[in-house]
Amino acid sequence: MKPLDLIRNGVTAIRNLLRSTRRSGLEWVVLPITGSYPEFSLQREQFPFPFNQLPIFPAEASLADLRRAAERIGDDERVRGVLFRFDTLSARPAAIFSTRATLDLLRRKGKRLVAWLAGADTWDYYLASACDQIVLPPLGSLEVLGLRAEPFFMKDLLDRVGIEADLEACGEYKTSPDSLLRSSMTEPHRQMLDSILGSIYDEIVAAIGSGRGIEEQRVRDLIDRMPLSAQEAVDEGLADAVLYEDELAAYLKEDSAVAEAARSRWAPGRTRQRESRPSTWREASPWLRSPIEWTTRQAIGVVSLEGMIMPGRSRRLPLPVPLLAAQAGADTVIQSLRVAEEDPRLAAVILNLETPGGAAVASDLIWREVRRLRETKPVVILMGSEAASGGYYVAAAASKIVARPNTLTGSIGIWGGKIVMKGASQQLGVAYGSVQRGERAGLQSTLAPFTPEERAAVRAEMSRTYELFCRRVAEGRGLSEEQVDEVARGRVWTGVQAREIGLVDELGDFETALALAKELAGLQAGRDYTTTHVGPGRRERQPQPFAPAAPQPATGALAQVVLGGAGGLGAVAIGGLIDSLRAAQAQRVWALAPWAIRLLA
Repeated sequence: MKPLDLIRNGVTAIRNLLRSTRRSGLEWVVLPITGSYPEFSLQREQFPFPFNQLPIFPAEASLADLRRAAERIGDDERVRGVLFRFDTLSARPAAIFSTRATLDLLRRKGKRLVAWLAGADTWDYYLASACDQIVLPPLGSLEVLGLRAEPFFMKDLLDRVGIEADLEACGEYKTSPDSLLRSSMTEPHRQMLDSILGSIYDEIVAAIGSGRGIEEQRVRDLIDRMPLSAQEAVDEGLADAVLYEDELAAYLKEDSAVAEAARSRWAPGRTRQRESRPSTWREASPWLRSPIEWTTRQAIGVVSLEGMIMPGRSRRLPLPVPLLAAQAGADTVIQSLRVAEEDPRLAAVILNLETPGGAAVASDLIWREVRRLRETKPVVILMGSEAASGGYYVAAAASKIVARPNTLTGSIGIWGGKIVMKGASQQLGVAYGSVQRGERAGLQSTLAPFTPEERAAVRAEMSRTYELFCRRVAEGRGLSEEQVDEVARGRVWTGVQAREIGLVDELGDFETALALAKELAGLQAGRDYTTTHVGPGRRERQPQPFAPAAPQPATGALAQVVLGGAGGLGAVAIGGLIDSLRAAQAQRVWALAPWAIRLLA
């Protein structure tokens, strides 16, 4: 028991006593549903100077923030329920799954949950269906249209401008280069997309059916009839009331049993006696009791790997640019893992992955650190919306892997080649000359496609890298290389599918990973342990000796390899943009997950 804990918790206890004096005005708390809900709050030091000194990038609510708010609300008997006001939900499917799990927790604690939506698409409604009641305004509508993937193909366009994509792929499902190589979808590509959408769609239908008490087949039939008006949604049992926002206070004051019986007769504009309005989170939080927390002698460390895996330091662009969001630098992640390894307080480590992959050498170096760390303490992988290719390469070394049901993972395979600009140069009137020493000095030249000898060499390099990838997975997952090859060849799987084929151990969210980490570390399952975020520290740490021999990465004079997502440029901070683009350009052979997949809801 630390003196600082005694002081802090003593202050908290006094504050809680003062907070308990308020007896009214906390019956209902309004929480907005907005933003992308990252796993943890973004640290300001991730921004480059001088942006990290300016308060111009407000912190976005994270899943961890939502869990803490739900804990305070759930443990306060003065709060009868929560009104979730849906605004602009931009979260990815994995984050929405975890948000839904938090709502389920509140319901289990006896809180009544009401969702108010001006309108709802598939993912909005998937989340709202975890609430007891759903309310729409008179002109609101449900557009739960399902899922659609629309990969694009640019071969004809490139032909018109004189550009040739000279690319090769290992595995029929490694479809990333297809957007440049083809004019239409291949059958393996279509089969993979259909399987992914089918798995996620089944989860959505099951969740809606369970939340609304409707048979799954009827849910499918209703989705096929979308969109529905607000009143039609009520008539079909997909919503409970049609109300303007100013009418919600009266609706919320209804006793749960009365409200249930009155669903069919509730109408907007009905006159009611004046009721106290619900409290916003800003108004309610100062009066909600805070939990008493003790720092435990043993703790769980959390390391985050977010963005494209690339050499160097992690960087983040302080602007909402979709293709330039984050770069997970191998140096930063490695140093963070070494800090975790050296910290005697940490009984286990959770490695949070939100990445389409990245550079092969960088991925392999991180894999090595995870593998060595696993020799001293358990390492549990927590997968976000995507943890594929290089991301799965890293994950394969861990003790256990936890994924969301709608995580996209796997993509064990590579592709590579180059873009030939000779035709475009001729159309622009640009002429080139060349002088070289070395038979293959022009291997990566953009002025000519590969010769047969060069193509054979590139294919051999990709084959060696693919075989290494499969060996890493086989070793980590306890499978034979033949078993890995059956589920590899570039194929992308959802979390549900990955568990069925042995690539993932458990389905869940952070709480699932935390419980698994405690179990593996031999800690008490019912006890709350301190969790601490682990960063790279201020001094560089050298690796500890690692006794078990491990195969070396397959690198050669021909090329470096990248395991990752479409485009391969990663995401970078403004100050390092040019360096990062150069680093990405240096990667000549790719193993990219086909993130041209867009799930349209």
